[in-house]
Amino acid sequence: MVLCCDGFYQRHLLRRAAACFDLVGVVLQHPPPRRRSLWSRLRRYRDPAALARQLLARWQLPAEELRGLQLRWKLFGDNGEMPPLPPGVALLETDAINGEESAAFLRDRAPDLVLVNGTQLLREPILSLLGQIRHGIINLHTGLSPYSRGANCNLYMILEGQPQLVGVTIHHINAGIDSGDIIRSAQVPMETGDNFETIDVRSFHLGIELLLQAAVDLVAGRAERVAQWESGKLFLQRTGYHYEPWQRLQASRLLAGGLLEQYLRHKQQCDGSVRLVGATPLSPAASMAGGPS
Repeated sequence: MVLCCDGFYQRHLLRRAAACFDLVGVVLQHPPPRRRSLWSRLRRYRDPAALARQLLARWQLPAEELRGLQLRWKLFGDNGEMPPLPPGVALLETDAINGEESAAFLRDRAPDLVLVNGTQLLREPILSLLGQIRHGIINLHTGLSPYSRGANCNLYMILEGQPQLVGVTIHHINAGIDSGDIIRSAQVPMETGDNFETIDVRSFHLGIELLLQAAVDLVAGRAERVAQWESGKLFLQRTGYHYEPWQRLQASRLLAGGLLEQYLRHKQQCDGSVRLVGATPLSPAASMAGGPS
């Protein structure tokens, strides 16, 4: 079973999972209804600097995002449209991923393994089902745990000048935030000329394949399970990291301004202190199809 939000990359994950496994169900999380008034949403822009950043992002981000889209079309082979949901698969759409309806859906479908990406943090009663799911619940985290946990991890690692800590992690779900035992992790490959948008595309392309490979390894009994060896950084609003679209533009400017060139030139030295889990990812074999649910 897959638990995910409803985005392009998650639809691609569903399509790949349906091709590789007996997919018995999908829980698709939609954003909860907005409860804030228009005035409360506009209050963030009372600061002229915040308003200026928002306007700058609206003006300059589209050109940066186009480069990401062009790479997405190349890597994912899409035509710019949202991939369809897998036909014939039981579907639950909800804005409460941790609601009783979601828990009942999991119990009824009785999956052997659950894959997660892009949902809110899993809480009770979902976590109480861990003991009933043969191979557990594993998550695709677009960040390199344990060095970075939370939201927009790769973005903040670039903003903090640490491209060597831009990566993806496949880990078991526990009650913490991206803190469960790691099955696989990898740095996102970067090339000369990349901006943040292309790196973001590469992270999902790598992460989805890594998640599927980890699932196969887990079912086959050959998956590593490595406890996280440090607490790392937690990127959340409550820890001082408030996301703004302008930050994506800032990250691309840092990369173009020499951060990426310097990293690629000294990559071996920069990567020396980075610990990864699992083998270098390979393309999933055709034998993956027809596996367990």
